[in-house]
Amino acid sequence: MSKLKRSLAAVIVATMLVSGVAACGSSEKAEESKTSVVASESTSAGSTTAGVDLSEKMNISVALWGIDEALANAGNDQFLKEMYQKLNITLTPRQITWDDYTQKAQIWSASGDMPDVMAIDAVGTTYYRNWIDQGVVKALPEDLSKYPTLNTYMSKPDIQALKQPDGKIYTIPRGLYDSLDYCAHDRIVLYRWDLAQKAGITKEPANFQEFNTMLKAIVDKDPEGKKISGLTANNIKQISGFFWLFSNPAATSDGSGSDFKWIKDDGKYVPAVFTTKLTLPSLQNMRTMYEEKMIDRDIANMKGTQSYDKFVSGTSAALLLVGYGNVNNQVNDRWKKLHPETPMLDAIKKADYFPAVDGTAYQCTFKTYWSESYFSNEVEDKKMDRIMMLYDYMLQPDTKEFYRYGVKDVDYTKAGDKITKITSQADLDKKQPSSANLQALVEFDNAYLYDPNNSTIDPAISKAAIADLEHARQVAKLPDYEVKLTDISTPAKNKFSVQDYDFMFKIMAGKEPVEKMWEDVLKEYEAKGLSKMIEEVNGKAKEMGLN
Repeated sequence: MSKLKRSLAAVIVATMLVSGVAACGSSEKAEESKTSVVASESTSAGSTTAGVDLSEKMNISVALWGIDEALANAGNDQFLKEMYQKLNITLTPRQITWDDYTQKAQIWSASGDMPDVMAIDAVGTTYYRNWIDQGVVKALPEDLSKYPTLNTYMSKPDIQALKQPDGKIYTIPRGLYDSLDYCAHDRIVLYRWDLAQKAGITKEPANFQEFNTMLKAIVDKDPEGKKISGLTANNIKQISGFFWLFSNPAATSDGSGSDFKWIKDDGKYVPAVFTTKLTLPSLQNMRTMYEEKMIDRDIANMKGTQSYDKFVSGTSAALLLVGYGNVNNQVNDRWKKLHPETPMLDAIKKADYFPAVDGTAYQCTFKTYWSESYFSNEVEDKKMDRIMMLYDYMLQPDTKEFYRYGVKDVDYTKAGDKITKITSQADLDKKQPSSANLQALVEFDNAYLYDPNNSTIDPAISKAAIADLEHARQVAKLPDYEVKLTDISTPAKNKFSVQDYDFMFKIMAGKEPVEKMWEDVLKEYEAKGLSKMIEEVNGKAKEMGLN
């Protein structure tokens, strides 16, 4: 498995979500056999299973992106062999792809053919609620103390907010980060500082006005004569994560339509995106930027990797993208090919955390997770217990060290916090080809990008990412909102979706006054039940004791 593929497994994957239709895979029945295995302490994982009777072997069917490839060489995979032996399990793949996973999940759940473990981003959707109401998915044990690492993992506020009225949680979210601080890098804007200097800009922008001025200078002067455009983006759904920071930071959305945040406005909770006072300045800023060509006219039409190519080749002045993993894999790799004589970070800069109209600098905020694991309600309690042990195992620090570096004193040595690799990454991928995929079974391990021991990323990019994250913690603020209301269920809210990127783009490129087009948006969402939803959610908030 290549370095690029391994790194991409640990970065935000929301930009890859497209839908398609594919045939449903066949059902695999678990074959359980008796062995004499009793769990003992392992040199590569924690002690969750110490002293536990694991004599009954469990076969666990798993639907996870790339799982079929990951399990193809189980007999020669040191990571899998250790896991299988320690937990006395085997994993059976149920194939899903980025094109068909949503359709397969719905088909399997409707037909009673759901695998034991299934990955999908379902929170906030109708089928998520139906699965719970109809008993399709199994609740987690209410007491997770038997699985201490998993128990700690599940204690994050945005995960606890998934607790249903019956007091149970029906999913294990697939973690991106340990805290919301890392969301600062979920939307990154890079700009061509080399071209800005050629256009006469002598100071890196410290606020939105200076940023706009810089973009306009690059576009107007077109220093390389390439008919350069302004800001482009890898995915139009991601634009809210930057543009709302101008005046309405709690409105930032991941593009799913279901993650809109609630804030207090005139004494009641409302979706932040519908607070006109906060929303209009951001929309007006977008309109101004678009009219003055500071935004690429083709921003909504970027396909695949076109935006990276435009930016690196010098036909776009700035680029909105997700994460330093993509800075490394998509931008830096392209830069080295086109500009081998110039280090990328000498020519390209990351936009700072600009003060909003209220004078405070904010960072975009989403969740500590993306996508979730669901468990078939057909899973017996004894198998659910083993699955929880598996999830606890995957979260343990020693296991993370194993799938990152291999076997201690064979593939790497450790002195204090310093890791020294003995086995090259290429050879490690051959020894344990499953680990790059299976590390995403429970979490995406994005925080590894910020680990000084990470050798899968360019050292200069890693250093810049670590420094900028600390900078964000010092200068940028998380917006205020009531996290407990994001995923609650009410009849009107369950049917409600906010595609903010859609109306943002229409208003940005529109001809009518911004205020008029915004009023039309409000009327459209009012017809979809906005007021009714607000009424229901405030009723729930009162029941929950939220002031």
